[in-house]
Amino acid sequence: MIKAPQLYQKYYINREYEQVDLFRLLRDEFGIKSAIYPGSYIHISPSFILPKTCYIDSDKNAKKFFKNENYREYINQRKEYSEATEIQFFGQSYNKLIPDLVNKFDLLISQYAGYISKPCKDYLKIGGKLLVNNSHADAGLAYLDDDYKFIAAVYKSKGKYRISHSSLEEFFIPKKEIKDIREYLIKTGKGLGYKKTAPLYLFEKIRG
Repeated sequence: MIKAPQLYQKYYINREYEQVDLFRLLRDEFGIKSAIYPGSYIHISPSFILPKTCYIDSDKNAKKFFKNENYREYINQRKEYSEATEIQFFGQSYNKLIPDLVNKFDLLISQYAGYISKPCKDYLKIGGKLLVNNSHADAGLAYLDDDYKFIAAVYKSKGKYRISHSSLEEFFIPKKEIKDIREYLIKTGKGLGYKKTAPLYLFEKIRG
């Protein structure tokens, strides 16, 4: 039995934030087979569930981690698919577009790494999904982007993730009036107070 890489153990297993069941749920509900994860750090959990994954992060520790091939052995031990595992890592800013990856992925992941939904949406296929939280206001900005359609809220209850498609019109209603919400979100880089919220949101790329 291959042990988890030490850094992955520290940040994801010990903190119970692997999210493996979340990626499994997205695979099963939407038929997702590939994901791109800008600002991923070393969160390699999507590779346990999805055959094709691409990670982008400029952090020096992430670069060191992905240089060590031991993480691939750990993924192969835990993967839940028969296909060969395809993994790419780019040690750079996610604001710099990688042309070879345009329109190649079913899922774009945005968690705690900044405003990802706009600079990285070219990587998504039409019909691809954006999984995003509202850290750095990214969910709110995706909601205002005409290239995306808000399709579901994601909750976690009793240790299990679930996807809800109901009452979506009740989300992203600000608690206070703001003249230009988009400008406010970009300028402040933090989420608004909304009347109804969820830990994570799902959007579908409908054009662009």
